[in-house]
Amino acid sequence: MSVALDLSTPTLAPAPGARRTRVVTRKPARSRTELSAQRNLAPDLGAQHNIAGPLAPWWKLVPRRYGHVFHAMCSYMGMFPPSLPRYFIEQYSKPGDLVLDPFSGRGTTALEACLRGRVGVGLDLNPLAALLSEAKVDPPTHAEALARLHEIRSSYRRSAVTEKAPPEIAMLFDGRRTLPQLMHLRACLQGSSKREDRFLLAALVGILHGNHPRNPMDSRCLSVSMPNTFSMSPGYLKKYIHQNGLKKYPLDAFEKLAQRLEHLYAQPLAPTRGRAIHADALALHEHVAPKSAKLIVTSPPYLNVVRYGKFNWIRLWMMGESVQNVDASLTDRTRTNLEVERTDRQLGLSDRLGFRRYCAFLRDAVIECARALSDDGVCIMTIGDVENGEHDKRLALDAWRAIADEVPLELHSVIEDRLWTENKVSRIWGENKGRATRVERVLVLTRKGCPLPRANFTDPSEIVLQMSRETPGAMRSIPGIDHDPRAAV
Repeated sequence: MSVALDLSTPTLAPAPGARRTRVVTRKPARSRTELSAQRNLAPDLGAQHNIAGPLAPWWKLVPRRYGHVFHAMCSYMGMFPPSLPRYFIEQYSKPGDLVLDPFSGRGTTALEACLRGRVGVGLDLNPLAALLSEAKVDPPTHAEALARLHEIRSSYRRSAVTEKAPPEIAMLFDGRRTLPQLMHLRACLQGSSKREDRFLLAALVGILHGNHPRNPMDSRCLSVSMPNTFSMSPGYLKKYIHQNGLKKYPLDAFEKLAQRLEHLYAQPLAPTRGRAIHADALALHEHVAPKSAKLIVTSPPYLNVVRYGKFNWIRLWMMGESVQNVDASLTDRTRTNLEVERTDRQLGLSDRLGFRRYCAFLRDAVIECARALSDDGVCIMTIGDVENGEHDKRLALDAWRAIADEVPLELHSVIEDRLWTENKVSRIWGENKGRATRVERVLVLTRKGCPLPRANFTDPSEIVLQMSRETPGAMRSIPGIDHDPRAAV
């Protein structure tokens, strides 16, 4: 079920003489009983509104395969679908406007903005995210990428590869052919600032690991057969490979990368170039001019859900980040796992915070977004509810209540988006899968005292139908919203 909540309606105003409940982050942490009691004071806002109105998550009606092929360059946990930023880009920006995502992830918002003639800008503290965003918004031409790959391939001599891969990497790739080629590619690409090299590296990390088809030699991925979306821990992988008798096949990394380039360039490049920055969102003011962004579409890291370093340690190794320093002679798997776990702390990512610290983090992030947002701009912020023992459910609403008086933006509306958890990668986490995000809330924010700008489309179905015409496949459906958007307006 998808529910739209309009927080600007008079029904939310307190009754005359009623005392307004206020949460301040400086106060001691509240118990579960106190949190539940406060929630019970608020009405069930979703029951008061038409779920098929203009605030419904219309982007979910678009066929599943919507999006430019660049979006699938590399899997990435915690991403939102391309149709979400596209919807708001169409509604609240015009060609030439700057569209910003200070938590860019794999660059979904920035790429969608460039595809629609806007200037997409993305920041992310994770070097993998920054690499993927940069490759998508500032790519070389197909000819330039192929020429650079040919140059690297021509310079390859197996006998010249002297660096040894750590055992965690060596157990994943064929040592006769694939691994020496990867070591050569790694030496040529890591640390380079050339556009062609950054693109090749981004394409390469996208095919480093994944499940094999019936004929493994036809696989587009280079490792033993394993998930593509995230990297299982080295200790688990060692046991899994042994128990399942997995084989390492002599796949040609150069040939697989060339095939991947053919796939990625199957669609035209975006008409405008964007910018990707490897930086902290809390230092946004150092990289983006004040009031320059007409639209911000972003998703801050959730609370205790994704370990960005741990789940990407293989790709980070290829990039020359962190895990390549593991001593190849280590045999104690516990010590090796600790080194992989340490990746998150080295990156300084903010995905393991308690609720009070998360509120402080979100407050600072919203303040930075407000500095970059134009007076007539809109900030769209997606935050997922989580269950982690300390703070269960409604993370976005509870966190916003805690910081609302301390930030320059105000909340106009909330779109509740219930996810299809059976399609989420986190379903394989067994008894921990309940901690995965089941509901995402899309917060629509503007500067305090500034009205929500008039949307470009009064009929939301026009955007949905436009996206659907670009995508093969049938329109999707959402309980409570007709499968034909024209019938729901």
